Parts: sequence; C-alpha cells; structure tokens
Amino acid sequence: MKTWTNLTSGVRARLDDLAVATTWRASLLKAVGFEVAQHARNRLALLLVVFFIPCWLAVVHLVLPDRPLEFHSAIIDRPVTVAADELVLISAAINAVTLIVGFMMFTAVRRSNDFDQRLVLAGHSRLCLLTAKLVALFLVAAVVSGYATVVMTFFCDPRDTGALGLSLFSSGLIYGGLGIVLGLALSTELAGMFVIIMTSLVDVMVQNPVINPAESTGVLRYLPTYGAMQSGVAATFTDSGSPGHLLLGPLWFLIFALLALAAFHRRTRSRTEHTELVPVDTETAVVTVKSRPDGSLVVESRSGPVVLCSHLTCDNPCAPPQRPASPAKAPAKRAPARRTAPAATTTS
Repeated sequence: MKTWTNLTSGVRARLDDLAVATTWRASLLKAVGFEVAQHARNRLALLLVVFFIPCWLAVVHLVLPDRPLEFHSAIIDRPVTVAADELVLISAAINAVTLIVGFMMFTAVRRSNDFDQRLVLAGHSRLCLLTAKLVALFLVAAVVSGYATVVMTFFCDPRDTGALGLSLFSSGLIYGGLGIVLGLALSTELAGMFVIIMTSLVDVMVQNPVINPAESTGVLRYLPTYGAMQSGVAATFTDSGSPGHLLLGPLWFLIFALLALAAFHRRTRSRTEHTELVPVDTETAVVTVKSRPDGSLVVESRSGPVVLCSHLTCDNPCAPPQRPASPAKAPAKRAPARRTAPAATTTS
C-alpha cells in the first residue's frame, strides 16, 4: 500500500512539474495531448473507422466478380494476373484510409484554429504546435491503416501483410497532410470535404485497371497514392517489394508538411499584427498566470525572470491610486411654495 501511495504521489508530482514547465519538450507533450484528446472526442470518425471500413470492403468483395485481370506492376516491370475483386479491395482500402484520415485531420485542424492562435499569443512556438499535429497524424494513420490491414486479411490472403500495412499507412500520411493544409488554408468546411473526396476518388480510380485498362503509367506515377498502390499490389500478389515506391508516400507527406507550416504561420500571424504597433525600443513580455490545485499561483515568463513589485526596494514606494474627488455640488434652490386660497363653502 505504501509503495502504491509513493508511486501515485510521484506521478502526480511529475504531472505538476510538466504542467508548469515551459521548455520546448514540455510544450510539445502538452500540444500532443491536446491533439490526441481532440481526436478521441471525434465520435463520428471513430464510428467510421470501426464500421465503414469492413462494410465498404465487404460490399466491394461481394459485388465485383473474381474474374482474372491483368495489372501492370512497375515493381516487377510486367503485367500481373490477379483476381478483379481482390485488386479492387486494395483500391477500396486505400480509398477508405485516405478519406477517414483526411477527414479527421481536416476537422481537428478546423476546430483548433482559434485555440492555436491563443497558444501562439501566449508564447508557444508555431513549430511546436505544428509538430504536435504531425505526431497526431502519425498516430491516427497508424491506427486506421493497421485496422484496415487486419480487415483485409478476412477477404484475401496477402503475401506480405506488413508491406500491405505500410502501403496503407503511407496513403494515410499523404491525405492526412493534405487535410492539415486544407484545414489551414480553406475558409469553409464544405470546400475542404469536397477537395478531399474528389482528390481521393480521382487518385485511386484512375489507377484501377477495372476502370482504366490502359497499360501506360506515364501520368499515373505523379499521383499521390501511386507508390502505395504499386507496393500494395506487389505485397498482396507477389513476393517482390520496393522500398522506393513506399518512399513516395513520405515524399508527398513532406511536401504537404512544408505547405502546412507556411499556412499555419500565415494564419497565426494574421491575428497578432497588433504587436507591430509597439515601439521598437520598448521591451514586451508575455506572462502567464496559472492556478494550482492547492490554491497557489504560478507565474510563467518566456522573456526573463518575473519580479514582484512588493519585493523591490524603492525610495518612493508606489502608492495605490486614489480616486479623484468629485466636485461639490451647490445646494439646489427650492422653489417657493404657492399659496392657494381656500375654496368657498356654501350653506343651504
């Protein structure tokens, strides 16, 4: 019992120290916690992950025939004969992962815009806040792609399940980065949803030989999920793998991350233009006051030490401001009372 008490007290002390810490690492941990909590509260996205992926893959598996179909694999540089329903399953899984991860990141960024601006005004680093969003993206993409990979094993027997999971994870990273950029750049949710849906549909559909039987891959190789599709097909139907095609996903993710950094800096900067009105020779400081559970206050400063006025020794101590005396009002003159004659009485 004593050991458990010491353990809990140590954890509480560590959390209290983290709550009042002002280092970059502590700020990053706090921001990651905010992002993870926000995704955990998105009930609709969690329902889509749990129910939409298996239902969507089941519908595709039941509707499409299992006739043989040739798919031109750029990894082995020759056509591969595969079952049509299993090939479309890979496209459907990539489509589901990209839509869900893109929606989750877009919604989270849209909802936290005002909160991020307040954190920047409080002195938090923009790079720290954006890094927290990218860390949350990695976690979300890993969970969604891992779940989709497990569901895929119920409908087909991939040769390399790990490579298939990495392909889905790569596609999730791409569209998660796109969701972050759209959440920062677009002003309406409808526009962001439309861009994510149409981009994912066009990107995945034109690579499906059921819809596009052309063998030429000249234009397809520039699509975001081209590497994920090629590596996913190779992992499912062949024993060959290509790390180079898998690296196309992180390359697209890096491009979207740089765009997100520029958009995030622009959005948070637009709300802090009033700081330019401060004269150059005036030093400004951002001070944050927090309250602890025991009732005490914690003062944090990112611009130097904080010294209370009561701790200073001054020759002329500061006196509390006095309210100016209101001018005396002259007594109001009362108007003389009017005398009225008594009413005449009549007797009968």
